[in-house]
Amino acid sequence: MPKPKPFIARLAVIAGILPIVGWLGGSYWLLDLFNHFQWQYAGALAIAVICLGCWKAWRLALLTALFLAVPLVRLAEPSLPSLHKPAIGASLRFASFNVLTANERYADAVSWIRETDPDVIFLPEVDEVWAEHLKPLLASHPHAVEHIVEGNFGFACYSKLPILKQEIIPCGEMELPLLKLRLQGPQGEFTFFGAHPVPPATEFWANERDAFLLIIAEQVKAEPGAVVLAGDLNATIWSRAMKPLFAAGLQGRSVSPTWERGNPLLATPIDHLLYRGPLDKPQSDGLKRRWVGPDLGSDHRPVVAEIAW
Repeated sequence: MPKPKPFIARLAVIAGILPIVGWLGGSYWLLDLFNHFQWQYAGALAIAVICLGCWKAWRLALLTALFLAVPLVRLAEPSLPSLHKPAIGASLRFASFNVLTANERYADAVSWIRETDPDVIFLPEVDEVWAEHLKPLLASHPHAVEHIVEGNFGFACYSKLPILKQEIIPCGEMELPLLKLRLQGPQGEFTFFGAHPVPPATEFWANERDAFLLIIAEQVKAEPGAVVLAGDLNATIWSRAMKPLFAAGLQGRSVSPTWERGNPLLATPIDHLLYRGPLDKPQSDGLKRRWVGPDLGSDHRPVVAEIAW
């Protein structure tokens, strides 16, 4: 067994270097993976600072504290006060939940959706079995789109708001579907996107995810009115793949883990609800409230946000 102090010191060095590697080298897909685990880096470094302080290894503790500043800053950045004025319009409630195709807790999911009562909900990984079990939602959300494909990249979207126009946009070489809806809200029409690109498990898949997100960013830029983006994007806000979305004006970044939330080694925030107000209005902070839902049998947790513009 390694001696405690050298072991903690080595742990601090590794946990301190990896977020810097991801930050500086994120343009390469493999190094970009290190950007996703800011919570883990912060936790490991905080433990190391406490242990080294207890052993009175002050120099090592100070160095570790300096390393800790990197993930803490990246975690705290989305929570900084917004420079935009709060939106004054009535809010709409949006939800996104990757149901996990193999998950069989259909009734729990339907019950949670009814209880949460979103105006629009996007559900990645819906197959024919899930689609059949979700039919009861049509009573409260009569405007629906189901797109069932082979594998785990089908989806369903249920809305209380009338769907004025719908489009499925194929993205990347894999031609995975991006849902684009024109919805009628209480304050006028707006555009809703539902997305689920592949995870960056290989270089090809990472490039496919990046191409998918870039197409979304281009679509958002082309929309003059309000926009909402929901889905499992398989990227955290710290990934370089998300930069085009933020450059397109999307707001609503969150650091609250949604995937593997119960696993401290893997928990990451890859499920998103982002938005942008109309281009002809001054930019405002329209996020009224956001929260992560309960365990419903999937490896993802649902996310809910109340948004105004």
